[in-house]
Amino acid sequence: MIQRLYIKDFAIINEIELILKDGFTVITGETGSGKSILLEALSVSLGAKTDKIMVRNGTERALVETEFIGNTFRRLLSKKGRSKAYQNDEPITISELIKANETTVDFHGQHDQQLILDVNKHVDYLDRYCHHEKDVIRLGGIFQELMSFRSQLNHARKSAEERHNRIELLKFQLNEIDSINPTIGEDFNLDKIFKKLSHLEEILKTLQVVQAQVNNGENSVIGILEKNLRSIDSLSRYDEELEKISTLFESSLIQLQEAGANITYHLADSEFDPEELAEVDERLQALELLKRKYGGSLESVIEKRDSIQVEIKSLTRPELSEDELLQNIANKEKEFSKLAIQVHKTRLKNSTLLSNKVEEAMKVLNMPGAIFEIKISQKNSMDGFVLLKDELIEGNMKGIDTIEFFLSANPGEKVKPLTSIASGGEISRIMLAIKTVFQKLDPVQTLVFDEIDSGISGKAAGKVADQLLKLSKSKQVFCITHLSQIARKADHHLHVAKFVENEKTFVTASYLNKTESSQIINDLFMSAE
Repeated sequence: MIQRLYIKDFAIINEIELILKDGFTVITGETGSGKSILLEALSVSLGAKTDKIMVRNGTERALVETEFIGNTFRRLLSKKGRSKAYQNDEPITISELIKANETTVDFHGQHDQQLILDVNKHVDYLDRYCHHEKDVIRLGGIFQELMSFRSQLNHARKSAEERHNRIELLKFQLNEIDSINPTIGEDFNLDKIFKKLSHLEEILKTLQVVQAQVNNGENSVIGILEKNLRSIDSLSRYDEELEKISTLFESSLIQLQEAGANITYHLADSEFDPEELAEVDERLQALELLKRKYGGSLESVIEKRDSIQVEIKSLTRPELSEDELLQNIANKEKEFSKLAIQVHKTRLKNSTLLSNKVEEAMKVLNMPGAIFEIKISQKNSMDGFVLLKDELIEGNMKGIDTIEFFLSANPGEKVKPLTSIASGGEISRIMLAIKTVFQKLDPVQTLVFDEIDSGISGKAAGKVADQLLKLSKSKQVFCITHLSQIARKADHHLHVAKFVENEKTFVTASYLNKTESSQIINDLFMSAE
């Protein structure tokens, strides 16, 4: 569990140190106060991706430190975009940082909701419940060996000249990919940079105009608002109702001042560089060429590179005869079939149990008529080698099954694919239901929920609050919430606030006592509800 979080010069946060508590903690604050930035800083300290814009304007670097029992992780970010990681004051790589924290903290947000909507991930949820992940990993290894033997057999049957020609082609393709050396997600990130750079002149001109109108002089938007605010303040002693208007003007001024400061930072930090734009464009064109030739995505390109390397090795070092390869293929097919059918039977047995438990958890979360169904199917093929119920079935890295979650959210409705019918509120509750089911299996001791209350209210919100409280009996739970029903059930209340001083934005975060908590809940939520 997390004991301490220290943040310095991260985004709009100047400096915050928090001694974090066990149990259920809600995090509240006005929109834009910095709640999500707090969680983003925590995730960065544990290995999440960084960006130079995370460093506070006017500083050289940002620092985030997270302390557990026996372990402290620190991340330093420079304004040039580089970062360094430390574990107990010893330098470590980012991959080592990520691996060290795989089972420390579980962040639930929109990314998790996207995972549950990815059909390819449904099998992982079921396998985790079945406790046979090691068997599934073993299946993948056997399947790769089988594919390798089949590839070797195919090449062994080719003539020496064909093998030579094939090797030359493969080496050409490998060199073409390696010379560009793409990384997964690079095209997506470069595309964003290209869009920004190609419109940067327009952006900067617009910001300069807006800055002049918002910030500069008595006739600026800020100047006019300040003048009006002073006029209203001078009359508020005659009419108490004017204080509400004054408060709204002050809030607007703070937002405008922050916008002005951000514009100033953006103008100071951005400069149009045609050479950089040309370099990004050239790199994008090279990546697009690879994608067109090798599968349509960088993931496919990298998979192609791996398969080329395996094929070149098998072509240049044919270690086994055709008869030996045929025997190895038969042995691997038999080994795979036996384990795949065993895994299939375990999935069948546990799919009903998991469905029932998720349905029970959904009932608790105010979805009493919901039906959660796990459908297991296989792909019949004459080229398949696994015999199941007198049918030949194709194999894959995870066995012979295709797993998909189906849902009926309301009584009387037929179940349909979860990915096609669930609303935001339903997805939030389904994810919480699944986490509830898995809590005893999950080694993670700290759960962080952002937007778990998306799309819910009323009775459903109360049920979600009860379930979060139940989770906190065995886990450390943090939850950003916009609902009083959830805030009132928490063991602890951490409030985040933002203010502007000398044209600089500052963020504070502090635990509230019961009286302070009740007042904040009333101020933040009750008028909206």
